[in-house]
Amino acid sequence: MKNNPEKQSYEKNLIIVDGHNFIFSSFSARSLSSGRIDYLKGKLVADLTWYKYLKSWDVIVVFDARNSDNSDRGSRIVDGVKIIHSKKSETADDVIEKLAAMETGYKSIFVVTSDYLQQKVIFRKNVYRKSSREFKIELKELKRKIREDIDCLRKNYDRGFLSLEKRLSTGTRKKFSELRKK
Repeated sequence: MKNNPEKQSYEKNLIIVDGHNFIFSSFSARSLSSGRIDYLKGKLVADLTWYKYLKSWDVIVVFDARNSDNSDRGSRIVDGVKIIHSKKSETADDVIEKLAAMETGYKSIFVVTSDYLQQKVIFRKNVYRKSSREFKIELKELKRKIREDIDCLRKNYDRGFLSLEKRLSTGTRKKFSELRKK
């Protein structure tokens, strides 16, 4: 029986993150220089990459570029995460509202923002909001789980890569040795 690609897309979720809103609600805006913001944007995209692959969700992050000289909206994909920069005189909220309304074929769409007005505007069937605080906690928990899995793999590393001979009991090794001599 062949899979129906349209049906498959309805089984997947999409998360749209208001990038600057997430960064500024997670860190003190006074302490953020433009270099630090660029670093945090990269870190957010890296975290979203892990999120995408571990949850099997599609991920879009939108950054506000309304005060820039960009006359066109910028879009690129980095490690499976779609990154959108709004164009001049367009806010990230505008882009997110359009995306939430236009994206179809998803089981659920989650919008990460702490902007109260945007939370009200994007709310509709199958579109849910997550506050930046909630999502930060979720990312932190996901990272903790990854670290636990890595620690578990490290503990079992020595046992997992021993030669077959070292993993066999003494009696079994003797039997194999006798078989080799025959």
